[in-house]
Amino acid sequence: MSWVIQSLLNYAHLRPDAVAVYDGSRCLTYKDLVNSVTELAARLRANHCHRIALVADNSPEWIIADLAAWYADAMIVPVPSFFTPDQVQHLLTTSRADTLITQAEKPADAVPHGFEVMADNVEGVALYRRDQVADDKGPLTTGHCKVTYTSGSTGTPKGVVLSGDTIDAVARRLVTGFEGMQIARHLCSMPLATLLENIAGVYVPLVRGTAICVPSLTKLGLYGSSRIDASRFRQAIADARAESLILQPQTLRELTASIKQEPDLRTAPLRFVAVGGAKVADADLEKAASVGIPAYQGYGLSECASVVALNRPNDSRNGSVGRPLPGLAVEIAADGEILVGQQCMSGYLGEEPQGFAKVATGDLGYLDDDGYLYVTGRKKNVFITSFGRNVSPEWPEAVLLHEPEIQQACVFGEAMPFNTAVLVHDPTCNDEHIAAAIARANLTLPDYARVTEWIVADEAFSPANGLLTTTGKPRRDAIARRYVYATGQERFHLPDAAPTMNQHHQRTTL
Repeated sequence: MSWVIQSLLNYAHLRPDAVAVYDGSRCLTYKDLVNSVTELAARLRANHCHRIALVADNSPEWIIADLAAWYADAMIVPVPSFFTPDQVQHLLTTSRADTLITQAEKPADAVPHGFEVMADNVEGVALYRRDQVADDKGPLTTGHCKVTYTSGSTGTPKGVVLSGDTIDAVARRLVTGFEGMQIARHLCSMPLATLLENIAGVYVPLVRGTAICVPSLTKLGLYGSSRIDASRFRQAIADARAESLILQPQTLRELTASIKQEPDLRTAPLRFVAVGGAKVADADLEKAASVGIPAYQGYGLSECASVVALNRPNDSRNGSVGRPLPGLAVEIAADGEILVGQQCMSGYLGEEPQGFAKVATGDLGYLDDDGYLYVTGRKKNVFITSFGRNVSPEWPEAVLLHEPEIQQACVFGEAMPFNTAVLVHDPTCNDEHIAAAIARANLTLPDYARVTEWIVADEAFSPANGLLTTTGKPRRDAIARRYVYATGQERFHLPDAAPTMNQHHQRTTL
């Protein structure tokens, strides 16, 4: 039996009446939760459910279904709420799901074609089955605990297969890393289908005896993957009396701005806010701290079962993503790539198992003498200037984002004699302010990494306009097509900059 499940059972035995999960209108004790999990697990076993797709809003039912599948030794496949119908169909097809779990009130006509309702449903959830599943014995579909789908940079989701042992390992490390820190109530502030919230926001709190608040995404003020109603979000924090949250960078920015605008509407006594999914500027963390949000940057990826490193109270360092979790092997390859061992995926769904000893993250970084990890960019994003200098764009971008005038930045320089930045700036700033901010940033950069030319974006980068991923990372190709390579875009130069060059030079390989 998994360590997480066994720990849950143990806690329910020791403190059966302690609050485990609540959503604002109802409350489940640890005894209630375990009873619901074991009852549903028994139904899943009796009906030979092996690969289960979970389609549900954030709710106690989502948590019950997820834990029940694990308890029943079935593979669970959470379906992100923001997936398009085509992406959902791709997920159901590639995962070969034989069972579908939804909330009981979900309209029957919303159930994907091919699934039929089971007669023996459990209170609160509806179970659907399909008998014919293609390639029933394909690789990486049996003996595994969870498949988490990435949104896919090209729009085609990719399934990351994780074993129960791997998930147990990251949960154990997080529990160890937070020994001595008492958190009474955690608010699930991201979709539960997000692996980070699933593990760090559900499994870890339950193991530690922390009460979990799981309001619906609508009550949270979250719409799709990229829209947030900051006022509603703040109200959800207050209603839950939350002491901890997990946020994406953009959510942190909007929450900070909302509190600055209406400081009298303070939320709850937050004690710890983890921020991940994309690079977080130190300036954003400082702004959050100034309005009472104790935000700490972390780092992880689905291929390593979410969290790899995390800053924590009394153990943090500016600019870093924190120390690797206790006992986790992190090393830096000769080319600067971050490698993670001991906490590896089994592989990608549909591919042959590879028996990963370590995961090559695709991220560039370094470890300082005290063991703090720094992420400096993406290996595949590195560009080579026309002078033959290698530059990871995340490096000058991070420096630019230190300047309060600059809100978003995306830097380009492939085969060019100077670097160009596409900027989203504070609307109160004029061209002179932006030039001064870039000049200050350039002072800390070597000449080959400095920004000489910039283009002002006509709107903020967001998933809605296709210029940002759902995790807050810039879609560089889309930004380049819209601004860098588009004709008619006004370009600005520092006073001592090189003349405008709209022609990109071909790189010569020696």
